[in-house]
Parts: sequence; structure tokens; C-alpha cells
Amino acid sequence: MEFRLNCKAEHAGRLVATGTSLDVRVGQRILRNGQEQMWDSVRVHAREEADGTLTIRVVVFNPDWDGPLQLACIQSHPRDQKCLTPLGCRLGHVES
Repeated sequence: MEFRLNCKAEHAGRLVATGTSLDVRVGQRILRNGQEQMWDSVRVHAREEADGTLTIRVVVFNPDWDGPLQLACIQSHPRDQKCLTPLGCRLGHVES
């Protein structure tokens, strides 16, 4: 397994899972056009790239934006013995 998810939702329980990829969306209630609705505002997507790099992307969504924005890209290279950086992080707004 390449990734681990540990999640707790108050009053609903806890989830611990491992897998070769993960896709997590976090929604919250918003008021839009006078109506309450649930809006998926954050997505965390984790997968193994073709070159073996493990990548986690954090993306945010807003109904007022033209599209999603990536806030972070976190990468590791667990099979590359020559890589001296255990965890690389790119932070910043990138249109997704």
C-alpha cells in the first residue's frame, strides 16, 4: 500500500484505510442563491505516477471561481535510493 488515510468525523465515526490511491472530498454547507447546499470545497487526491513518484495534490473549489485551484503538491520517491529529499512540497496557487 502506498498511502494511508486516517479520518474522524464527529458523531459519525472513524475510518482508517490504506490503498494504492486515494480520493477524498470534504464538503461543507454554504448559502448560494438564497439556498443552502453542500459544496465540495477541498479535494485530496493521491496516486503513484508512471515514474514511481508518489504524489498528493490538495485542490480547493469555490462556486465563485472559474475553476479549481491546486494549493499543494507533495511528492515522495520511496524507491529512488539516490533521492536525498524524503518529501518534496510545492505550495502555491495553480489552476487545476
